Amino acid sequence: MKEAQKGAWLSIGSYLLLAIAKLVSGFWAHSEAVSADGLNNVTDILLSIAILIGLKVSLQPADEDHHYGHKKAETVATLVAASFMVLVGLEVWIRAVTTIGNPETIAIHPVALWISLLSALVMLMVSFYNSRLSKKTGSGALAAAAKDNRSDAWVSIGAVIGIVGTWIGYPWLDAVSAVVIGFLIIRTGWEVAKPAILCLMDGVDQSSLQGMLDEVSRIDQVQKVIHFRARSHGSCYHIEVTIGVDPHLSVLKSHEVTEKVEEQLLQNKQIEHVHVHVEPS
Repeated sequence: MKEAQKGAWLSIGSYLLLAIAKLVSGFWAHSEAVSADGLNNVTDILLSIAILIGLKVSLQPADEDHHYGHKKAETVATLVAASFMVLVGLEVWIRAVTTIGNPETIAIHPVALWISLLSALVMLMVSFYNSRLSKKTGSGALAAAAKDNRSDAWVSIGAVIGIVGTWIGYPWLDAVSAVVIGFLIIRTGWEVAKPAILCLMDGVDQSSLQGMLDEVSRIDQVQKVIHFRARSHGSCYHIEVTIGVDPHLSVLKSHEVTEKVEEQLLQNKQIEHVHVHVEPS
């Protein structure tokens, strides 16, 4: 998780510089789309800070009040940041819609175009870095950040379209681009929040469990997998499995089978805890 913090710090630094550049140039160059893109980057800073805080808290060991540790702090922080993203997206949307009927006739300065193009390039590079780092560390929050980075690159390209549209005689296109940007911010907020909500409600993608269940079924003396449950705990899983064995096995032999099941499942780096129960089959 300490390595995952590098991705969060990189995102914060990149977004901070880009947000300042876009908000200043958007106001100075009279571009609604660039200003909206700058506000989008402000929400990204909040997301990155939330991820950083969550990663730091998640490293704390278990205590009297948190017997399973603090790994869900990363998920809680992600959900809070996603909520801010949706609220900012709605604000951008409302402001842009009111501008469509009365578009600016002042020409947009070329500097806004170059800042948007540079932003798109920077965000694609940051997205690539965070995506690789998320796969290496198993951080779901960092994977969400990489998706957000990639979305931000498309948002900047949308701002470019709005600027060019204004230059060729369609000043309303800049406000329309801002509407699209607002929609993308809201959609990205939902995409970030959805897996966080699933994790906090102990939900698990069922397709990811089938391979684990098959591994348990192939273990010697496991005649049947009666129950196989899993719940998310940050970037890890907690597994509860009930197996059926020969009813004539001794307690010692049955216990040995449970140890084999635990050892097999714990080979998966995403599994943090396994509880095995035995019943006669």
